[in-house]
Formats: sequence, structure tokens, C-alpha cells
Amino acid sequence: MVDTKKAVKPEKKSRVLEILSKEYKYENIVLMFLAIFAIVLGALILNGTLTIGKVFLIGSYPKVFAWLLVALGTISLLLVVWPFYKPSLLEFKRISFLKKKEFFQNVLQVFIFVVILSAVFLLYDLVIKALIDLMV
Repeated sequence: MVDTKKAVKPEKKSRVLEILSKEYKYENIVLMFLAIFAIVLGALILNGTLTIGKVFLIGSYPKVFAWLLVALGTISLLLVVWPFYKPSLLEFKRISFLKKKEFFQNVLQVFIFVVILSAVFLLYDLVIKALIDLMV
């Protein structure tokens, strides 16, 4: 008797790719706040609102440090926001546009609806104005 089932070997994945591809909800929130903090801190240093003397690791070039803070904060913010926009970019490929005839039919329907609704509100306004004139 021959066994028709084949032994399926589990596919080995890289642990690094597995960690990078997994979405961590709370870590993204912390990263978002840190990114915003870094951008604001860098902007305050660049603006001159926050002055930093010669500090270890910053050196005597605080503007360079501030630009690095802004750049790293922006990159971090993009990493946090990317998972929310990734599915919508895939949806852009599915967009189908109307034919010229359908487009103009829809435009005409909207225009007629707006004219009718404007006429209704104009009539309401005239009736209310007439009632107010009768009361006064």
C-alpha cells in the first residue's frame, strides 16, 4: 500500500522579516507620540524658541541636530501612518471612470435637482414672508 500523503515541511521564515512585517498596535502609538515630539522639538530649536548650549552628543551645531530630529520624526511618522494608507493605494487600481454619456447624464440630474430644490426653498421663503407681512 502506497501512502499518497506527502510530508509537508514547514516553510522557514526569517525572524527579522516576521518581526518587521507584524503590526504592533501599541508600539505604533508610542512611536507616533515620539515622532511628533521629535518634530516639535526640532522645530522649536530651528525657530530659536528653544536654545541649547553645548551639550554632549549635540555638539556646537544645534541646527544640524534639529534637522536630524525633524527628519527622523518625519520618517517615524510615515512608518506609523503607512499601514493605514496601504490598503487604499491598492483600491486605486480598481477605480473605473464613467463614460462621457453617463457623466453628462449625472451632471444634468444633479443640476435639475438643484434647480428644483432652489425653487422649493424660494417658495417656502415667499410663503413665510407673506405670513409675516400679514401678521405685522
